[in-house]
Amino acid sequence: MTGGLGLIGAAVSRALAAGRAGVIALETEAAVGRARAQGAQAVAFDAAALDDLPARLERLEAEHGSADIWINCAYPRTDDWGRSRQEPLDAAGWRANVDLQMNGFCLIAGHVAAAMAKRGRGAIVNVASIYGAVGPDFAVYDGTDMTTPPAYSAIKGGIIAYTRYLASYYGPRGVRINAVCPGGVANNQPPRFVENYAARTPLRRMARPEEIAGPVAFLASDAASYVTGAILPVDGGWTAI
Repeated sequence: MTGGLGLIGAAVSRALAAGRAGVIALETEAAVGRARAQGAQAVAFDAAALDDLPARLERLEAEHGSADIWINCAYPRTDDWGRSRQEPLDAAGWRANVDLQMNGFCLIAGHVAAAMAKRGRGAIVNVASIYGAVGPDFAVYDGTDMTTPPAYSAIKGGIIAYTRYLASYYGPRGVRINAVCPGGVANNQPPRFVENYAARTPLRRMARPEEIAGPVAFLASDAASYVTGAILPVDGGWTAI
């Protein structure tokens, strides 16, 4: 599982482990060191590094066994990501983040799906976003210095589209590929943003990480054995209105 120690990823790791799955969190070297100090099982694997990706995945399988479930939950980004604006549009930042996020997700998912297809089974869940399915409501950022970077919607939309492509391509070989699209997850955002976001959402609050983890675990499990190509919003009703 890439990003298995992050805000959502850690909750997904716990949910999968509660279902008796053997979970390996794939993270950066620094994050792995912290996780091991706390007794968690983690392996250094840079999900944003695209060079030699097939060979690195093969080594991962040789050392830790083949994956029946793969969760893409990494969220690598440039240092200026949160300050990125549509005007002026920074082409270099756009390209860098598309490479870090969308290309990493998609290429890993493609290689993993191909390996699963050889075994005739497997489930992949990509963690995308509601902003890959609908346009942002910029009113939720009123009174704050926050925004959503312009590349974010393109990246998440690309992940959603490729999820459907892979589901169609590998379904005949027993591999299921789905995506979860979280809404906003509480993470110490400014109070004004939290108020704006809650007012826009039918459930009138932001999500807790474990509320994203449950649907991910469902799609990864045999309970979803007839579900593939699904794009599941987990958003408190955001996309319903």
